[in-house]
Amino acid sequence: MDADAEAARRLERGLELEGYAFTFCKAAFLCLVLQRYSLLGTSLAATLLYLAAARDGVREWRCFVKPPWVVAFFGIVAALEGTRLVRAARRRGA
Repeated sequence: MDADAEAARRLERGLELEGYAFTFCKAAFLCLVLQRYSLLGTSLAATLLYLAAARDGVREWRCFVKPPWVVAFFGIVAALEGTRLVRAARRRGA
């Protein structure tokens, strides 16, 4: 019976690790697609999607930063990254 319990624990841990890997897979794919705009795009998407989820009644979020701080954090990140990109574009154009 101990072998079965050990196998179940290993499988559970493996599934947890695969979940983390899948999260990084999604992030890497977005970085590949969005390239220099990846931080802006992903933080803006997180902000908008969390706001929409909250609007639709979701009160338990899986993010380690809890509401409303996660929305404020990603909103600030998106604003700072947008500002940085605009400034960089102006410097290149000047």
